[in-house]
Amino acid sequence: MEPHNYQDTLTGISNRRFFVENLDCRRQRCVENGDNCAILFVDVENLKAVNTAYGRTVGDALLMRVAKILKQHIREADVAARIGGDEFGLLLEHLNGDQVEDKIAFLLAQLHGEHIFHASEKIPLGASIDYCCMGPQDTTDGLMSRAEFTSYRSKDRPALPPELSL
Repeated sequence: MEPHNYQDTLTGISNRRFFVENLDCRRQRCVENGDNCAILFVDVENLKAVNTAYGRTVGDALLMRVAKILKQHIREADVAARIGGDEFGLLLEHLNGDQVEDKIAFLLAQLHGEHIFHASEKIPLGASIDYCCMGPQDTTDGLMSRAEFTSYRSKDRPALPPELSL
């Protein structure tokens, strides 16, 4: 039998398979312990436009930079994973609603303050982040569906107020 591959080959962080399997384990543990766990969905903005304008190598560099920032700013016990082309997921335990919102604000500030360079051009990072918190009645599939729905529903909403956008 072939061993499971749990690493995203481009970014080096965990992949969707690892994320979903960890979500199931953490969901069970949180229910048993009466603890809180949140799922954050990070959607990288304008990846298609970057790929079109500068090529996939630059788009890949942008994704690798986002992955590095996310990994740097979570606790060791938390999970950062690339779950789709321009989507990342974070599993954060032991946080209440206010702490989750503070974490989102912090991560958005980190992401929106960064950029990558292509030739002499500075390409800013942009992202939106949505979340859902686990409840005792949630299933793994239900959580993934709810988090993804929340993420897709908010794509029309600006990630930051216009005065803070790059």
